[in-house]
Amino acid sequence: MNSNNIPTDEDFRRAESADAERNRGLSEVSVQVLHRFGKNDVYQVFMFYSPRVDTFGAFIFYRWDQQIPEAEKSGLASRIKEAILEELENVGRGDRETIRVDFEFDSHENVERNYEGDYFLRLR
Repeated sequence: MNSNNIPTDEDFRRAESADAERNRGLSEVSVQVLHRFGKNDVYQVFMFYSPRVDTFGAFIFYRWDQQIPEAEKSGLASRIKEAILEELENVGRGDRETIRVDFEFDSHENVERNYEGDYFLRLR
């Protein structure tokens, strides 16, 4: 930063590079998991990484509220968790035995009902 606390072009380049590394492979993980489980009414998958706590956040949205407990009972939720760990490993984000992921399951129905259909608001 310069003396006026205004970021320089180099500051922006470093920030963009850090952001790209933080998000490396996460969109591919989301796409692969959605591809594998879309037929099971998985509607959206969002992946984030927090370097502060060295943990990934996986947000899996089914189409309907009732599918959340059904997926847990049927083992679908466990299969999705395993697939996310596998895909994170595939994109070079670590060993599946040591990768830390906080999983959250929700529904598109809930996003529509409580967040005006806005996933950004839901994920904040």
